[in-house]
Amino acid sequence: MNSIVTEIANIIKSEDNYIKRERKIICFFLNLIKEIMALALAKVDDEMITKVKAQ
Repeated sequence: MNSIVTEIANIIKSEDNYIKRERKIICFFLNLIKEIMALALAKVDDEMITKVKAQ
């Protein structure tokens, strides 16, 4: 969680232009959501495989 906050703070500090800053923050969150969804789907997939093998 601290690394996420640090990355957001770095993005905010790195850009003076509000539009560029907003775009970078949006891209950051979209990539973060993509990574979280990939991990969640992989976990569900592993659980389903384990459940099917048990049957």
